[in-house]
Amino acid sequence: MPDDETNPLFLTRRLVQEATGARVIWDFDGVVGHTEPLHEVSYRELAYRRGYSYEPNFFDALVGHTEQWIWEKLIADGFPASLDEISGLHRERGKVVAHLALDGLQPSWLAATLMPALASVASHQVVVSNGDPDLISALLDAWNLGCFVQVARRTPGSDKEALFRGFCAPPCVVLEDSDSYLALGKELGAFTVGVRHSHNLRAALEADLKTYL
Repeated sequence: MPDDETNPLFLTRRLVQEATGARVIWDFDGVVGHTEPLHEVSYRELAYRRGYSYEPNFFDALVGHTEQWIWEKLIADGFPASLDEISGLHRERGKVVAHLALDGLQPSWLAATLMPALASVASHQVVVSNGDPDLISALLDAWNLGCFVQVARRTPGSDKEALFRGFCAPPCVVLEDSDSYLALGKELGAFTVGVRHSHNLRAALEADLKTYL
C-alpha cells in the first residue's frame, strides 16, 4: 500500500504527530460509526408507516444537517406531517435508530484504531455531534471506547455548531465527514481530516488529510 493518506498506518502515524498535546474532535455519524445508512433507514421507516415514500437518493442532501432542519425540509417537500409534529417524529425516529444501532452497529476502523492510539498523546478527545449523546455514550461503552473520549452535550437551545466552536481552539485535530464543519475547523485553526463514506460521495472534503471508512 502506498505511503500516503489512504494508508491507515500512515494516517495513524500522522495523526499521532498532529494530536500530540492537542484536543481531538470526533464527529460521530459517518466518522466514529457509519450510522448514515441507519439514519436513512429510519427516515424511510417513518415514511413507510405513513404510506409515503422518498426519491431513491433523497438522503444525500440531508447528511450533516440537524434533525430539525431535516424534518422541516422533508415536510416542505411533502412528508405527511405538520411542523408542530416534529418533536414527536424526533422521538419516534430516535427509537428506530437506537434499536438498529444497539442491535449491530460496530465502530469504524478510524475510531477503533485511533481513539486508543491518540489517548496517550492528545490532551483530550471529545465527540461533538448532532446525535443523541446518551445513545452515543452507550455505543462507545459497548465498544470499549468510552474510556478514551468524552461525549459533548448540548444545553437547551444550543446546537452542534456552538459546541464545536467551544471545543475547537488550537491546537486541535478535527475528524469530520461534513464540508461545513471541515471548513469551520480550518477557519478556527484546526488540523482537519475529511472522512469519505458511502453517503457523502458528493462532498468536496477540503481537508489537510482525507481517509475512507
